[in-house]
Amino acid sequence: MTSDTEVLFHIFTTIDGAGEGFRDQERDSRVTIAALARTCRAFKEPALDVLWKNINGIKPLISCFPQGVVGKTAEGKLTLGRPPFADEWKLLEQYACRVHSLTIQAFHLDQISDEVVQALVSTPSFPLLPNLRRLEWWNDRDCFFPLLRILLVPTIRSLTLRGSPYMRWSPSFAKSALLASIGVRYPSVREFNCTFDSKENSDVVSKAVCDWHELVHLQTGVLNTQALAHLASLPSLESLSFMTYDSAADTQPQSIPIFTSKLDAVSITCRCASVVIVERFLIHRIPQTSSSPSRSASLQSLSKSLSNPRMMLMTKYLIINVLHFDVIAPLLQFSRLTVLDLTWFCSLDVDDEALKYMAQAWPQLEELYFEFSSQSLVLTSRTFTGLVHLIKYCRHLHHIQMRFVACSIDTDIEPFSTTTANENLTFLDVGISSISNPIAVACQLHALLPNLTHVEYHEWDECTPLPFQEEWDEMNGYLQTLIKSAGIREKRQAK
Repeated sequence: MTSDTEVLFHIFTTIDGAGEGFRDQERDSRVTIAALARTCRAFKEPALDVLWKNINGIKPLISCFPQGVVGKTAEGKLTLGRPPFADEWKLLEQYACRVHSLTIQAFHLDQISDEVVQALVSTPSFPLLPNLRRLEWWNDRDCFFPLLRILLVPTIRSLTLRGSPYMRWSPSFAKSALLASIGVRYPSVREFNCTFDSKENSDVVSKAVCDWHELVHLQTGVLNTQALAHLASLPSLESLSFMTYDSAADTQPQSIPIFTSKLDAVSITCRCASVVIVERFLIHRIPQTSSSPSRSASLQSLSKSLSNPRMMLMTKYLIINVLHFDVIAPLLQFSRLTVLDLTWFCSLDVDDEALKYMAQAWPQLEELYFEFSSQSLVLTSRTFTGLVHLIKYCRHLHHIQMRFVACSIDTDIEPFSTTTANENLTFLDVGISSISNPIAVACQLHALLPNLTHVEYHEWDECTPLPFQEEWDEMNGYLQTLIKSAGIREKRQAK
């Protein structure tokens, strides 16, 4: 049975959330809740719980001290005129115990003086925020680490340690010392976001990861084999993002174990030399049906052969930016792919037969982005035949971006002769593809893609036209003529 206090808490939470995302409305909502807290005793406790549940910066806590204690420096920073007394700490404690979520950004720390930091670090024996569940620390400066340490409590469930949303933590001894025991000291962590720019901290981060047994979301830097094996065994894990270095050694498929958890998202960033290769895997769970496997998802991450019976073909959406085809091959297991992005797959040629194999493995494809770099003139052996394989085996395709050699092929033999036209495919972007015999290419395209009105292509740059640009323009002209002719025939037949 729900108590009156719980009902009031839910009501005040709804009021607080009504202005979320809009600064003025958010301020008005909190003013309303503060007024309710002063209305009567029944409202006071649930209203204060809502007001203090999520706070930003240290200022709200310092404001709990009496006016004679709190002041401002000549630079406008919040400061303390003297150290708070024991009874003044108790005044802060009655509000601090309500805080469940705290966000600290660099500008919050710039607003407080050294005296504030020293006072907080010297708090009495009780934890400053004893019921903290989520801490986001967006600051890279080691000088504030004493403050960070007193904010960390065993009740932490979600922990973010970064320089900014777009900046990783720069490595330092102070950071390594903090991370060395973070897993043991804070065992309740379910979400962890901490990424370094180098692999010096790999061991300490990996050790922390191995100490967490109920992780749900992890975004971090380089992980060793032991940490990956531990993560692979966690049934709670839903999303994983980590980095690898020295791709010649670290990106071997066998270095990544089988993940049997219900992963929704996996991101692997590989840095090697001056080239950054990103390998992303966004895997959305498909609802259970009577014909689907009893287990909802099993991610086979770059590791086993296609014949492995433990593979569960449940992947729906996959984005990959990769370098080597041997990384792609194990992913052919994901037969339910609908979107495939191989945008940076430009250092390795995939011929018509390989493309046919891929098309057969992914029959549910709806969108394909393949080797599409407009800044690369790497020759490709893929021809119009490869495109025909895609049209033949991927009947749901409606969007293709792919480079190939557009040429005349024999339409009386396979695969062209056995391929049914795809009326859904209306977008084809050939990037910087070469072309010969534009009129033959136009006829072939129109026969297979009757609703395709034109082909997109990329210019090399603003000053230099695309090689074969004139030929593609000519092909588009022929394609328009064929479409008009087909339209006239349909009208005559209708009569």
